[in-house]
Amino acid sequence: MTPPTLDELPSHAEGLPSLPEVVNYLMRSLRDERADVDTLSHHINSDPAIVARLLAAANSVASGLSTRIFSSKQAFLVLGVDRIVSIILASALAYRYDFRSPDFDARPLWRHSLGVATCARVLAEQTGFNTEMAFSCGLLHDIGQLLMFTASPTHYVQALSMRRQENISLIAAEISVFGYDHAAAGRTLALAWNLPTEIADVIAAHHEPDDSASEMGNLVHVSEILSHALDLGEQPYNRVPDLSELACAQLGLSWPRIEGHFAAIEARYDGIRIALGI
Repeated sequence: MTPPTLDELPSHAEGLPSLPEVVNYLMRSLRDERADVDTLSHHINSDPAIVARLLAAANSVASGLSTRIFSSKQAFLVLGVDRIVSIILASALAYRYDFRSPDFDARPLWRHSLGVATCARVLAEQTGFNTEMAFSCGLLHDIGQLLMFTASPTHYVQALSMRRQENISLIAAEISVFGYDHAAAGRTLALAWNLPTEIADVIAAHHEPDDSASEMGNLVHVSEILSHALDLGEQPYNRVPDLSELACAQLGLSWPRIEGHFAAIEARYDGIRIALGI
């Protein structure tokens, strides 16, 4: 039995739960300057499970305040739109796709993705990019792994075993088994979920930034390297991929400049990870 081809993957995307409508709305509103607190709160309140996790995380993040947060609108007012959107996106993904089996556990994947998202937000602040778009792209950059595992669990476990036994990168193992990697699969899933094309393109480009014209793809690539270097998420078999000097140059970033933000990145990552319980 052979693994599904890249062209066959869209039919397997139906095997994954769809994104909650509120998450789709937030994705669409990332560039909508007209989106206000009342409108955002209204959409969030349509999903009680997300509201419950939002309030739990918001109260954890805002633990130093004298008042408790009892509503999504209050959470927006106390913590700000950027922080709340991050909490909702991260919690919705981590809880909705909480796959656990002896062969594949999604928790390390989400912790790593949260680490990349945190790095991407900090780097976006330094380079003038849309911080929420950067965070979302970082959070979603590895979703192709979910689709590949769903499409063919046996073959994906084979790729994971090959990575460990031969001490090679996950990308190399995936290509050896499937003929494509999770970046290509992730673009397929992003399009199946009707995510913005820009996000789909970033997902596809994050391991090959030199072949892409996407500046956000460059940002997520550098964020991925940084997350691995700081071991955010404490992934098993953590490897630091090669850093594209071209991507850094195009972003106007240098490693000495990035180093100055290590402590802030680690503090932010720990804060949101603990708040989300992942």
